[in-house]
Amino acid sequence: MVQYAKNEHINIILACGLSVCFVVVFSFTAVVARHLPKKEVAVIHMEHVQSKNVFNKDAFLNVQVEGKAFIVYDLYTHEIIASKNATTTLPLASITKVMTAVSSVLHKSRQAPITIEKRSIEDGYDLGLKNGQVWTLSELLKYTLIFSSNDGAEAVADSFGNEQVFLDQMNNDAKDFGLNFYFTDPAGRDENGLIGGKGSALDVAKLLGIARHQIPDLLDATTKKRQTMKASTGRIGGIPNTNQEIESMPGAEGSKTGYTDLAGGNLGIIVDVTIGHPVAVVVLGSTREGRFRDMNILYEALRKSMLSH
Repeated sequence: MVQYAKNEHINIILACGLSVCFVVVFSFTAVVARHLPKKEVAVIHMEHVQSKNVFNKDAFLNVQVEGKAFIVYDLYTHEIIASKNATTTLPLASITKVMTAVSSVLHKSRQAPITIEKRSIEDGYDLGLKNGQVWTLSELLKYTLIFSSNDGAEAVADSFGNEQVFLDQMNNDAKDFGLNFYFTDPAGRDENGLIGGKGSALDVAKLLGIARHQIPDLLDATTKKRQTMKASTGRIGGIPNTNQEIESMPGAEGSKTGYTDLAGGNLGIIVDVTIGHPVAVVVLGSTREGRFRDMNILYEALRKSMLSH
């Protein structure tokens, strides 16, 4: 009996100990479960409020531009700040080259050597490309984006085997990104009754956001009036940016022009007029000079929209 009582006493002590442990663990778990979600919700709520109040859309109420379509698109919140015909499909012209750059780096090393072939440079005068020259993909893309080189885009496409293979890849990549684009030319040229690239201002704005993540260094090269590139034949200096007004826009993180007779004047930029809050501004269907005037109007309205808070 004594041994039995002793064992029972031990069992009671163990049971009480386990009960205390269970209560402590349960209480701790409850406290954690009760507090963690509130912290997460608070952070999300604060971010949402902060993002919502960055830009005052009223600053765009009287804005008028020559372009058929435009958009001012918050790349942080994915919100349209201001727009006109933002979802209308229009010719993209050389803005197509942004997709050419994004698609190529998805499937080829940036350091991959690209040999310039005669078939790639039959478009006419080109400042820096020569038959037999070797470029890294990265340097060739910088050159293509800055100078809006049709031959550069063609050389990139040819490096994938042939133009059609690359175009199929571009169209598939655009679809995978959820963008409603269609491309028939890697440079965006409108030839033989076909539009080289077509899409909406909204899709271009989203593409610029994708490019900002995928090729930020290449876009950064487009924020200067002139750049120096390096090829196997040596350095090529003084390459002009087709957007010579880009340096007048503080906070610019990228730029791409486009022009054909069919498309008119197109222009897209990424700009951060705050800190860490990039915005894509796109104008489609303007005129050769009007696209720059349109962009200046939208840029100034964007600055005012921030300062008016």
